[in-house]
Amino acid sequence: MQKNAEMHSAEDAKRKELVELHAHLGASINPAILWSIAHDQGIKLKTKSYWEFEHQIVLSLDRRTSLKKYLDDVYHPILDPLSSGTHAVERAVHETISGAYRSSYITIHELRFNPMKHNSGGKQDLDHIIMAALRGMERALLEYPEIQAGLIFCMDRQFSIEQNRIIAEKAIKYHRRGVVGIDFSNYNKNGFLLKDYVEIVNKCRMSGLKLTVHTGENDSDTDMLDAIVYLHPDRIGHGIKAAYSKKLIDLIVTNNIVLEICPMSNIVTHAVEGRKELKHILQTFLKQNIQFTINTDWPETIENGHLNDQIEFLLKNKILNEQDIKRCTAIAQSATFTKGGGINAYL
Repeated sequence: MQKNAEMHSAEDAKRKELVELHAHLGASINPAILWSIAHDQGIKLKTKSYWEFEHQIVLSLDRRTSLKKYLDDVYHPILDPLSSGTHAVERAVHETISGAYRSSYITIHELRFNPMKHNSGGKQDLDHIIMAALRGMERALLEYPEIQAGLIFCMDRQFSIEQNRIIAEKAIKYHRRGVVGIDFSNYNKNGFLLKDYVEIVNKCRMSGLKLTVHTGENDSDTDMLDAIVYLHPDRIGHGIKAAYSKKLIDLIVTNNIVLEICPMSNIVTHAVEGRKELKHILQTFLKQNIQFTINTDWPETIENGHLNDQIEFLLKNKILNEQDIKRCTAIAQSATFTKGGGINAYL
């Protein structure tokens, strides 16, 4: 009996060692911490009620919206400014990585953000913002030696090439300090083309950075095709539209690209219609031998959105089984851009 209990305990512990490869800083901060940061810095909010504020920024399976509307109405005008400035960024990164370890036992954590969206509209020096983020990460790694973590810098599809080039250069500059990759996020503006970024991406890759690209969520098949053909990403953020394209499936498998699946955010933003379509997509990926991982995207701005909660959601709704979850975790452990060794990885 005691031996069985020990085996069960060991299995539980193994299950808890989760991997987060796709989480955005602004939506990874607990609303109570955002509220506290706002009051620390005297930022005027539209409401004096915490519960109204929480309702404003937190989505749920019963309270959904489009991705564009959430980005335009909440994420960029509210979450980004509240997590701007050196004080806010350092605290946010520290609280996010350490909090994810405590709540979901996430031992490998990649956190992504666009440093230009957190420098108070250009009022603060970009290097100070980046250093603040690194200090927050280092503090979490000091407090919890079991964690390995890294930062991913997001270039923005709404930005000019010149702005995005600066972000890429900063990623290269701070690569040895813990910036492990680059990304393209936000929805496309008119005239944005991924093929225009081949030179920038190649320079980042030559410097040791890895590449992931947001695509195949709400955009066209052409966008994901361009990402694969022109940029050759290591991973793709979301990529769920590939389930409906044999051509994309073949390219993903041939190029050994890992998909970062974010189940609940895809539901709450109508990227998928619901549980039934999500199951169809993930089962298609399993049958086609596509490598994919389970992530949160927005763990604190989706109700019950922590990684362990999302895994339970998939199991409860029979979208994936325990063996599938173990497969996803193993793939994530192999696909991470981070290095082992905790804080020593970047010394």
